[in-house]
Order: sequence, then structure tokens, then C-alpha cells
Amino acid sequence: MKLQKQTLWVIGGSMFLFLILLTTLIRPMLLSDALAMDEESMYKDMDRISNAISLEEDLLTRLNRDWAQWDDTYEFVQGGNPDFITSNIDENTFMNNRIWRVMAVDEDGGLVLDRSYGFEPEKELLTDRLYGLEPSVHPYLIGGENSFFMVSVQQILPTSNIGAPAGKLIMARNISHNYIKRLGHDLSLNLSSAVIGGLPDRNMRTLNIVNEERMSGSYILSSSIESSYMNLTIDKPRSYYLSKRDVITKFVLYLLVLLAVIAIILYVMLDRLMISRVTSLSKQLNQIRSSKDISSRVKWHLHNGDEIHNLGNSINGMLDSAEKSHRDISKMAQHDQLTGMLNRYGIIEEFQRLAKIDNTSIAFLFFDLDGFKRINDSLGHKMGDILLKKVADRLRSFVDTENEVVARMGGDEFLMLIHASDAAHLEMRAGQMIEELKQNYELHDIKTYVTSSVGVARYPSDGASFDEVLQAADIAMYEAKRKGKNQLLHYHDLAGDLDYKNTLTLENDLKFALKNNELYLDYQPIYTSAKDQMTGVEALIRWDHPVKGRIPPNIFIPIAENGNFISDIGEWVLEESIKQTVQWRDSGLGQIGVAVNVSKMQMKNKDRFLEKLDMLLDKYEFPAEELQVEITESDIFFFDGEIVEFAEELRKKDVRVALDDFGVGTSTLFNLKNMPVNVVKIDRSFIQNVPSEEFDSKLLKGLYQVLDGIGMYVITEGVETSEQVAFIRANSTSKIQGFYFSRPLKPDQVALLLQQESAYQQAASDVRY
Repeated sequence: MKLQKQTLWVIGGSMFLFLILLTTLIRPMLLSDALAMDEESMYKDMDRISNAISLEEDLLTRLNRDWAQWDDTYEFVQGGNPDFITSNIDENTFMNNRIWRVMAVDEDGGLVLDRSYGFEPEKELLTDRLYGLEPSVHPYLIGGENSFFMVSVQQILPTSNIGAPAGKLIMARNISHNYIKRLGHDLSLNLSSAVIGGLPDRNMRTLNIVNEERMSGSYILSSSIESSYMNLTIDKPRSYYLSKRDVITKFVLYLLVLLAVIAIILYVMLDRLMISRVTSLSKQLNQIRSSKDISSRVKWHLHNGDEIHNLGNSINGMLDSAEKSHRDISKMAQHDQLTGMLNRYGIIEEFQRLAKIDNTSIAFLFFDLDGFKRINDSLGHKMGDILLKKVADRLRSFVDTENEVVARMGGDEFLMLIHASDAAHLEMRAGQMIEELKQNYELHDIKTYVTSSVGVARYPSDGASFDEVLQAADIAMYEAKRKGKNQLLHYHDLAGDLDYKNTLTLENDLKFALKNNELYLDYQPIYTSAKDQMTGVEALIRWDHPVKGRIPPNIFIPIAENGNFISDIGEWVLEESIKQTVQWRDSGLGQIGVAVNVSKMQMKNKDRFLEKLDMLLDKYEFPAEELQVEITESDIFFFDGEIVEFAEELRKKDVRVALDDFGVGTSTLFNLKNMPVNVVKIDRSFIQNVPSEEFDSKLLKGLYQVLDGIGMYVITEGVETSEQVAFIRANSTSKIQGFYFSRPLKPDQVALLLQQESAYQQAASDVRY
């Protein structure tokens, strides 16, 4: 419908624009000829007026000559013929000859005759003017107060025209408003007049367009002897213009009707050939889109092979491609790209299929490969992918009925659904699966094996939806990992597991511990072996639970790591320790170093940690070389590559990197060559039996020599006796951290120790490690 309306608007608009063009451009051109013809008609009328006045002048001149060259007049002026006036000049003389005044002046300038008819005011006014006029072939025009006068002056001669002039005869004819109206009547013109004093400020003839229907013209009669003129105005219709305008208007109306007919014909043809067909295609496509049925196809009636026909074929071709792509994408969306197994979306559909079976009970076996991280990091991701494919092949071969479905959920996690109403059958199948996965795997020329931790939950007893049961199976799987891995654990068995319940409770409480200010930091000093100077402190996090009291870090730190909020806690520790150290410095207690521990999660999210570190160093103006970040040695095996990158970024910022608990993990002294650390913290297990045990003493002494030889900064942890301190002093330059010098302290206790040290060593230089 929109296309039809738009087409109608286009056709109508085009016709309208054509009419606008016709009326604005062509119409004035057509009417310009009419205007010229009207102007020409006006000037012809002015010529007629001029000719009529000239005729009047000739008639007056001829009349005056007849009277002036007459023996009776000649004798009268010379003093004879006393009956001349009574017999020749009376009221009829003026009326019949349409003259106003007659004057006769003798040869000596005496006024012998002065008769007039009407216009008394002008008589006195014009006497002197008329008296002074000289004989002329052409009449004079003289203006009065309200009228104009045409005056003829001729010499008085005998009828034979032989002899000396006896004087002059003056004859005046009135050109009044009535005369002008009568003249206009005779000429079929609407003519008016006005006597105006002064000289005219325009041409003798002017033309003016009054409005679209009328025009006016002015013809000026100027006085011959003074500054006045008579303006004759012609008012007449614009006949030629009005006539042509009517013709053009009728033509436009006829053209409008014709254009409307053409527009209707064009619209019907376009609608038939294109618009209705395109609209039909559009409606069908909208229906396909609304119904989301890409198996539908568009149809049309005219199969004449034109572009719209080809468009319909193209649309159906695209729908064919879209349907095929949809099938491919649906398959890709429901299958794992690496193994070809179902993914989360695919197994949800299978779950819905199994759930439709009456009285069904579906077991969710959610399992995670134990040690896969070790293989992935040590042998490479390519080998890890090969292992996952082989695990997937075993699982596919393990499934033996249509009521068993297996899928890869991501990473090294898999899910198996078993339609199992028989608990014994479920246990048997789960045990078989675990044993199947424990068999050796050949990764090219390398043989390896993995175990699996399996969590089992059942629908609908452990959850009313797929997500709820999956979450229950996931919880059971992680609890199986926590309890030693390579085992199967049912979710319903966790209901009576007090240890698990306590862990869940602590996890929930730990989420809010930071917000509720339940976490705080203690600081354990680090001294030189002679205890002559505190070189730094290690920040140790503590949790004071409002109900359970103090919770050890070895309990709540793993919970925080599994709960994915260890990064928030770690960032809080970093900021609090830097802020506290700056407070000691600003209180005049000197600058000491501070050591903080980082978790595996923080090292994996190194960008977040480094961004936070830069912000804190800048915010508190803390020297980077006074900050020590401690990495636990036991994390190196599983996170070797990530730790190296993390440590290298810290070293670039001049932050010290310490390897904590050295000697208790899987690393060797050779690994220090590849690790970008500059501090080694020897674990308490090395000093525990020193110096009483000779082997331990020799081992620790040799370790000191090696670490000193490769330029490592050494800190010995767990020092508790004076004998241990003496051994360290005798065999190394190691710094000491342990209960012998100080237990972990509150911030104000550390401040007190610093004050005592400052007072004791006022003369000593402030040397800091």
C-alpha cells in the first residue's frame, strides 16, 4: 500500500509541477503579447484625442479667419458699420460656433470689441493675456482657473485680402471638463480632465497598469504662455490581456483534465505491471518474516520473464539459501566445533525430548577431567584439543541407547543424560563411564591418562528445570573434586554433609564480608638478621566472622577462589596495605616496604590487576620499588606461562617479585633461570630442624650460597629460635621473618616498633631494602 501511495504521489506531483511550470514560466510569456497590444491600443486612443483636438484647432482657426477677413469686420474696426455688433454678434453666435469670447483690437491697439458667453471669472483673468497675443497661424492654448482655452488670433483684412491690416481679431473656445467628456463620448472613451498649475514632470503621453483588469493613460495639453497644463486621463479595460487570460485559463483547465486522465491511466498501468506485483511480493515476505517459516516461498501470477519475475525467482533462491544456512547454523549452534558433540543448546533439546516421556527420571552426570590443565599447559593446547577429541570419541562409543545423550559443556566439562528409573542401572553405567575414561590416551608418541570427578543430580527430584538440575550436578562435581577427585558424588548425598553445608555457608558469608568490614590486615615485620632495622612488612589478611569468630586464611581463601570473588578481595588488600604504609611514612616513621600475596585468579586476570596497581601507585604516590608481590611456588606448575607474563609486567614497573614458600612445590633451582623473580622466600620447612639436624643445616647453607651466587634477594620464613638466627647470620645475608622477632601485628603496634627503632637508631642512616 505504501508503494501504491508513493507512486500516486509521484505521478500527481509530476503533473502538479508541470502545471506550476506552465503558469509561472509560460503563462507570462503568452500574456506579454497581450500587454503590448493593450499598450498599443492605448496609444492609438491618445492619437485619436490628439487628432480631435487638432481638428478643433483647425476649425477654430478657419472660423476666426472667416470673421477676420470680412469687409464688415474690416469696416467696423476702422470705425464704420455701426450695426456690426447687433447684426452679427449675439448669444446664438457663441452657441452655434461653440466659442467663448470674441475680441477685436484696432491698428492703434484700441479694444473695439469684447464679447463673451459664460466663464466670467476667467474673463477678467484672461483679458490682458488675450490682448497681448500676436496673430498666428496656429491657435494658442491658455489655462484658466478651472478650464483650458483654445485661442485663435488673426489679422483683420478686407475680404479680398488686399490692403493694410486694420487690427487683429481674437476668438477663444473653451476646453472645459464637459467638453472633454463630450469628446470622450464621441470617441467612445472614458475620458476625464484636470487643470494643473506648473510645468508637467512627465512625458506628454504616459501609460499605467491600474490592476489586472484595467489600465490608464495620460495625455497632457500644455499652456502656450504660462506654467499650467491640462491632464487628460483615459481609463479603459485591458481587453486583449483579459481575453488571452481567459483563453489560457480554459486551456489550463482542459490540460488539467487531460493530465488527470493521463495520470489515472499511468497509475493503472504501473499498478498492473509493477506496483501490485511488488506489493504482493512484499506482503508474502512480511508473512514469512512474521511466521519465521523460511520453508515458505513467494508466488506471483504474471510469468512474463521480466525483472519482477526474476526478482521473485531471486527471492526464492535467497530463501532456499537461507533455509540451508539456517539448518547449517542450527547444527553448528547445537554442536561443539572441536569434538562434534552436542553443546549446551543441543542437549537442552534432547532433555526436552526425554522429559516428555511419562514417569521419566533423567540423571545428569556432570563430570570434569582431573589434571587436564596440567596436560594443556605442559604439552600445549594442541595436545589438549587432541585429548578432548579422544575423550569425546570414547563417550560417543559409550552411549548405547537413544535414551542416553552426551554433550561437551565447555572446556574439559562434559554432561551425560541417562533415562534411568533404575538406580542400580544408573550406578552401573556411571561406574563404567568413569572406568572407560581412566584408560590411557595416546597423544602422538606420548601416553597419558586422566581421571574424572563426576557430580550426579536427577530430574525432577533435584530440580524442576534443566538449569536447576545442571546446577545441582555442577555443585556435586566440584564437591567431588574438593574431596580428592577421581570419584562420583550424588547431589542428594550432600544434604547430610555438614562439611559441605559449612563451606556453602562460609562462601555466602564471605561474599558480604568485605562490604560488612569483617576483613582486616595484620602486618608481620621483616628484619635484617641482626635486628637492627625493620626493612618491611608482609600484609596478612584476616577474617573476623561475626558468629564463627576468626576464620583461618587457609579455609576462606580457597572458598574465595572457587567463588570467583578473590580478585575483589585481592584488590582491597593491595590498596589497604599501600594506604597503611603511606600513613606510616606521612607520620614521620620512614618509608618501609610492603609485601602482598596474589592469587591464581589475579594472575590469570593480569590486565585488571595491573590497571588497579597503576592507579594505586599514582593515587598514593607510593614508590613501586617498595612494593613486593609474592607468588606461591605451588602455582608455578599449573600456571607457568601466565606467571612468567605476570611477573615480567611487574618487573617492568620496578615492582619486586617474590617466589613464596620456595622448596615445598615442584620447582627446582633451575626453574629460577626462567622465572623473572628477584626475591626468594625460603619456606619454614628448611629452617625448622636447623641447626640440630646436620643434613638440614648443610642443605640450607648450600641453598644460601646458590641463591647469593645468582644474585637473589633472600628472606627466610618461620624463624623462631635464637640458634636459627645465629645460623642465618653466620651463613647468609638473608632477611628474617618469623615469630622470633615478631608475630603479625596490628598497624598501631607496627607504628610503635618503628618509633622505638627510630629512637634507638637516631644516628644511623635510614637504609631500606
